Amino acid sequence: MTAPVRSRLGLAELPAGALPVLERAGERARAVDREGGDPWETLRELGELGLLAAPLPLQVELIHALARRCTATAFSLWGHHSALEYHWVTGSTPPDGAEAGRLALASGMAPAYKEEAGLGEIPLVATDRPDGSLAVDGVLPWCSNLREGAWIVMPVRWEDGRRAIVRIARDAPGVGVTPLVGLMALDGTSSGVLRLEQVAVPAGDVLTQDVPDFRDRARAAFLLLQSGMCLGLAGAALDAAEAAADPVAQRVLADELAAGRADWESLRDDLVRTVRAAAWDARDARDAGDVGEADAAAAAVSPRELVSVRLEVALLTGRATQLEQKTVGGRGYAQTSDTSRRAREAAFLPVQSPTETHLRHLLVPADDSARSRP
Repeated sequence: MTAPVRSRLGLAELPAGALPVLERAGERARAVDREGGDPWETLRELGELGLLAAPLPLQVELIHALARRCTATAFSLWGHHSALEYHWVTGSTPPDGAEAGRLALASGMAPAYKEEAGLGEIPLVATDRPDGSLAVDGVLPWCSNLREGAWIVMPVRWEDGRRAIVRIARDAPGVGVTPLVGLMALDGTSSGVLRLEQVAVPAGDVLTQDVPDFRDRARAAFLLLQSGMCLGLAGAALDAAEAAADPVAQRVLADELAAGRADWESLRDDLVRTVRAAAWDARDARDAGDVGEADAAAAAVSPRELVSVRLEVALLTGRATQLEQKTVGGRGYAQTSDTSRRAREAAFLPVQSPTETHLRHLLVPADDSARSRP
């Protein structure tokens, strides 16, 4: 049985120069997974092509193609591009070299969205200094792309109730990183626990103090990039499942194989429609001072639509990797196999922020949510 290759979303045409970079990312996938390979070799190459700062449709197409080959590398791209978006939607200039991939950006935004959902309080506390700067203390339990020279974008709160989005240099005095190691498929992503002790934040590194507006403007890119990543991994698993299915598997797993095909195509259509509705070039809008365009883009797709697509593509990825394991059989159980790697990559999705529990919580109707509270 020949598997249909789900290689494109149809959102944008990747430039020819990206294709050899993607193929090299696939060749590095085993090293990134098992041998400490560096995903940033790929991101630097993409940066040299100007693709790290591409508009949203091309960026979702790119992360989808990358996740088909190495989801850990796609995850690094998600964190970096999301942090670029945080700068653009606030009218801030990213650190020099970030758009070209010469330094890494990290997204520490999970606490801001968890707080919005009523699932916790921002753990990073700011105090004002006489010179107009801030001092930040607290612990961010998980952040990735914490490479030397990186900048992290994160939310902070004051005890008086104010909130802000700031950026902090990973190597600044008072910043401590405890590496997270022994992770399934993600050891190469420079993930760690971030500990801040009286870290100075100059006024110029405060991106905005309007956190609700920031969340509304950043939400689409944050979630749609994750959705593209999930769908890329799901498609690669479904391709492998169909290619490995012998006549017996084709017969006894016919319903699951057909459901996988139909679900992927339906969710691909949902993702493409949602990206196109949300797409806008933040840099052009910023440079033109077109606040109205930014507001229209933020309202083009409802948060519920974004959350629904993100949840459904993640659930499909879990089903797809399980189906691949069924058809590939015992050889897919070896840790060095692509089947095993994809299963471990998919195992991260229920806990990636926003977690599956967080997403499901957001989709509970308001009246049901109220009744469920103690």
